[in-house]
Amino acid sequence: MSSNDDRTTAARIRDAAVGYVGEHGWDRTTSRQIAAEAGVPVGLVNYHFGSKDGLRQACDDWVIAQLAEDKGLILGAGPLPRMDTYIDDHPELRPITEYIAQCMRSGGQVAEHFFERMVELTRDMMALAADGGTFRRYDDPYAAAVILVAYGAGASLFGDTIARLLGGTNLLDTDTYNRYVRTTVEDYTHPLIIDERYLDALDTQDVPPAPAEGDFRKENQ
Repeated sequence: MSSNDDRTTAARIRDAAVGYVGEHGWDRTTSRQIAAEAGVPVGLVNYHFGSKDGLRQACDDWVIAQLAEDKGLILGAGPLPRMDTYIDDHPELRPITEYIAQCMRSGGQVAEHFFERMVELTRDMMALAADGGTFRRYDDPYAAAVILVAYGAGASLFGDTIARLLGGTNLLDTDTYNRYVRTTVEDYTHPLIIDERYLDALDTQDVPPAPAEGDFRKENQ
């Protein structure tokens, strides 16, 4: 194989893994099933990624990179893209969304690892948005990122239920997605609590210092 063939085959395996895992989860997925989905011999999975764990890491890295590119577009300075055509213009969002949901549902180290990666991405994207003048700067940006990812994880875990309650069948269906995004942006643009006495009361209480970034990961290791 040429080096170009190698990259193409690796990308095909990775894309097949993202799609298959999005339907079945990593625990119920084997290297042989992914190879069959990609239409390649199973030995090429180990050839390109070393192991199933290596492939999972590559899939995680790719999904995070796609989200970073997507969020960089949305959160940077400038107008928001048109939501009514956004899903159609980005068909890769469906398998990515399903992949994230499966990672979150799986629990254990897979979910914790992916959650932490999402926190790091969200923190970086919040800093980018603050630089672009679309987000405010938080006193504790890392804690803010943790909480925002926790909110987002709810959409991953209960996407079908959220869609049904919003009048649709799938969260990424155009009408349902428009309603979801419109309300989400409204929630963050116009906060629920407008009485600052709640925050003032908290500021007078003794709050234990937050652990340094990465302490959660060290504890789990």
